[in-house]
Amino acid sequence: MCTFITLFLPTSFPHVEAAAIMQRSGRRLFVQDSPSVLAAVGPGWQPWLSAAHCDCGTALASTSVQPEWKGDAERWRKKGWSEARIARALSEQLARHEQDQQVCRDRALADAGQWLQRIDALLGVGAARIGLLVRVYDGSVGARQPKPPEHHWSRDQLAAADLLAFAPGTLHWIERG
Repeated sequence: MCTFITLFLPTSFPHVEAAAIMQRSGRRLFVQDSPSVLAAVGPGWQPWLSAAHCDCGTALASTSVQPEWKGDAERWRKKGWSEARIARALSEQLARHEQDQQVCRDRALADAGQWLQRIDALLGVGAARIGLLVRVYDGSVGARQPKPPEHHWSRDQLAAADLLAFAPGTLHWIERG
């Protein structure tokens, strides 16, 4: 299973401009030739994948996936550790975990900030609205997919934290605002 970000642009939007915007931030556009995705948005829209392979690890829609963290208290008890020693070790482990989580949050906000810049650039050169769909595919991206639910945003009300909280599998329409 892999995560893919699909960017929906009007078919009238010049591909060359869109490709240049994406390339400036390290992304490329690849036509997503999926009949079910095309049927979901109707005529006048072209879906583009934003990466050659997949977008696994993207910050978009990442807050819905909570990382699992477990302490090792039971294992340490079986080894005969005292409760005081276990408490100290768990405290240290939790502190390291929180530091790791903060690094992940900082990276996620930076990635979301880049997506906001891409969105601003696309809207700034003529697109009245664009769509973003973050979906986990179990198989080919061209395989039949259900019609995604939709959510509408005004760009002036969209922040980086909103991108992180996108519902996976929902088509998010972003309009100039």
